[in-house]
Amino acid sequence: MIIKSFIFSGIVCLIAQIIKDNTKLTSGHITSIFVSVGAFLGFLGIYDKLVKCFGGGASVVIMSFGNTLYNGAVELGILNMLANVSVGIITSVLMAFIITLIFKVKN
Repeated sequence: MIIKSFIFSGIVCLIAQIIKDNTKLTSGHITSIFVSVGAFLGFLGIYDKLVKCFGGGASVVIMSFGNTLYNGAVELGILNMLANVSVGIITSVLMAFIITLIFKVKN
């Protein structure tokens, strides 16, 4: 299972690197594309099968965030979904702020 997880995550990273090297898209564009692909695969019912097959490798990549957003919107409704997702976003922003207080940016 660990090998399959590693291979899946590696393939996702490889695709992202190929896109970045061969287009003018930025990392933010690629991340947004992967979130959208994850939501679309969740809509089709494919992403849950990927998680069952690849385990943690499929549940930690950025596409799982899109799948989580889709599942939250379907199960809870859009307002409840935003409330649940906001906890993770606020935690991420807060941790980034704390890290910037600890470490100095070099020019």
